[in-house]
Amino acid sequence: MMEEFLLQHADRHQHLIRQFKPKPRPNEGDPVTSPKITVATRIRPLLDEETASGQVPAAFARVGESGVVDLHELRRVVRGPPPLNSSSFRVGEVFGPDRNTESIYEDLVQPLLPWVWEGHIGTLFAYGQTGSGKTYSVNGIERLIAGALFDGTLEGQRRLHVSIFELAGNSAFDLLNTRAPFSILEDSFGNTQLAGAKEHEVTSTPDLLALIEESALFRQTASTEKNDGSSRTHAICRIRVQNPTQNTLDDGVFYLVDLAGSEAARDIFNHSADRMKETREINISLSILKDCIRGLANMDNSKSSKKPYIPFRQSTLTKVLKHVFDPSGNHECRTAVLACIGPSFLDTGATKNTLRYAEMLRSAEMKVVSSGYNPGVPSTWNNKELRNYIKIQSGNPSVSPSVLAPSETGEQLLRLSSSQFISRCLRSDGVSSDQAKAFHAKFWRLHIDSQRNSSGKTSTAKKNVQTLCKDSPSERYSSSRDPALEGKTTVPDFKERIRPGMVISWTCHSPSISPSDPLKQNLALVLCPQIADAAQAQAFLGFLGDKARQVSQRGQRYLCATVSSGALADTYEVNMWRQVVVDVKDMEAEVLLEYDAATRYHHITV
Repeated sequence: MMEEFLLQHADRHQHLIRQFKPKPRPNEGDPVTSPKITVATRIRPLLDEETASGQVPAAFARVGESGVVDLHELRRVVRGPPPLNSSSFRVGEVFGPDRNTESIYEDLVQPLLPWVWEGHIGTLFAYGQTGSGKTYSVNGIERLIAGALFDGTLEGQRRLHVSIFELAGNSAFDLLNTRAPFSILEDSFGNTQLAGAKEHEVTSTPDLLALIEESALFRQTASTEKNDGSSRTHAICRIRVQNPTQNTLDDGVFYLVDLAGSEAARDIFNHSADRMKETREINISLSILKDCIRGLANMDNSKSSKKPYIPFRQSTLTKVLKHVFDPSGNHECRTAVLACIGPSFLDTGATKNTLRYAEMLRSAEMKVVSSGYNPGVPSTWNNKELRNYIKIQSGNPSVSPSVLAPSETGEQLLRLSSSQFISRCLRSDGVSSDQAKAFHAKFWRLHIDSQRNSSGKTSTAKKNVQTLCKDSPSERYSSSRDPALEGKTTVPDFKERIRPGMVISWTCHSPSISPSDPLKQNLALVLCPQIADAAQAQAFLGFLGDKARQVSQRGQRYLCATVSSGALADTYEVNMWRQVVVDVKDMEAEVLLEYDAATRYHHITV
């Protein structure tokens, strides 16, 4: 076995290392780094039991050249003494065995705190082989953060909310709620939400430390060949920082991620079936994480017009870390990566793999796809662009932009609840409840359509729906808005411009109509000013055919199709087969309906 071979030649391994003279790395020019991601590597000390078993160190921070790790391994040959293979990796700042957790926190993590405090996203994740010191490092950093958040060095008042959970395969468990399962979902803005996980408000360092200690009791661990207390899941501490004085600002979020350790084949030789399943799930999620890192590193590949695919939706872990890997993310984020490695010459294979990805991340230029202003995507609008939309598109009378959106961006206004949105609209003079509801629905339909069709191309499914509905009566009346009025600032009263296709609200005087009848919706679509010999329409008004024709010829009554409620909330259907005659004096107002081919229903708009 390779392990026995290495232990037999430990003295030669050390002798060759003492003779090793590092060669300067080839000229790489200025290092390609990004302010959005910082990479560091921690080499833990050799443990007493490793020393007692004859193991020797093989990973060293290079003296005289910062940010470089030299890794040495003996190569097995058929004849002669085994030679030494040495490789070097440039992996950001290197913390050797003599560096403590406090120095790692000060150099790597502490700069993220002001960033999160001001409403942005910060992430620390530690990865590496099982037994390499990830949990030890993250636990120490969590305690240092708990002290820094309440020591008064950060300016301003904030409210802090904490949730701590673990991910096992594609399952998520709340460690602050006796491992209750919950879901990782994506909202309409593309943000990851913890649906069902409890948040706990903390007001002091002891409160936060108590929650950290409580979560550790429920963390799933097990004994492995490399570590008696190996973490069998990914643990994530999420700290949300809310600014109570500025409700329009986004909350800051800090993710502290302790990844489960990867295991080599020799580490799982004696695993049970359950342990093998755990290992397989861990390695799959870590493999997807590595694919995301690889895709991120290739984002700046200018030789190909096709952007690399980053599969962050393929595992629960990378869904939570979506903000790190998604180049079109809505929020600015900064990430610190701590690659943890063991020094032993028995672990050079796993160590080389860890260092390779650390080097890849360090050279990754995190290019963010700009989500600049797009008139069809409300989440890209700043306050000025949003106010302009409100002024033009909110109907007549228009909703006051300064009341509805005094300082919000498009995305922030979308986050208002419907009741808050409508309440603000009603503060504008002359705006009715129906108009406020219609404008809210119109604004949200624009947002949903922009999410469905972010590429700017009509999907095949939508084309099929449009084709199927092309010849339907509803499609012919896709909008009741009069195209002749486009661009006009003054609009005549609707009774002076009644036309086929107009939708009106009207008063139904017939006592024979029950309250549950669709006619009680009091909406109708104008067809023509001439009554056909429709027995249903004549019977409804109580006119004989000749009298009805005489009235229609005077232009006082119109044959209309009834409009009833759809199966979905705030939707309507045009019933072309059920017609009524409406007197002009009973018409109250024009109502604008728009047809949605996806749902096959009409919606009131403004």
